[in-house]
Amino acid sequence: MLRSLRDLFTENLLPQRKLITMRERPLKDYVGGDKQISPRLLMLWRFEELLKQYYSGYVSMLRFMLDDTLETTKRFGLHCATGLLTAAPEGEETLLNMVVNKLGDPEKKPAASAAHQLRRVLEKHPAMSGVVCR
Repeated sequence: MLRSLRDLFTENLLPQRKLITMRERPLKDYVGGDKQISPRLLMLWRFEELLKQYYSGYVSMLRFMLDDTLETTKRFGLHCATGLLTAAPEGEETLLNMVVNKLGDPEKKPAASAAHQLRRVLEKHPAMSGVVCR
């Protein structure tokens, strides 16, 4: 199910930009002015805000998986986190921190998996190498 949610987010729902909340929208430009805003546009903005909330919940669930004691759960969480990291810019700082923190995992296999997954991310997005080094 978590893999299906990751695929749904990356392939269908997330745009190739960061999601915007209603607070960040220029709603004040439309109140009491000559500009009109369509109900359709308001619904799309609200959908994007809800999508951001659900995506944030999904990322939090992945963080919980990475802190689990089972090695397979950690490795699956790493795989999902790096898949999201390579596919869309939404939440990339949080996801990158999660993956980099697993490099110091006390167990050998999750740490090695984190190094491998991070290398795959850098192969797809070489511009992120400076951020990863910092």
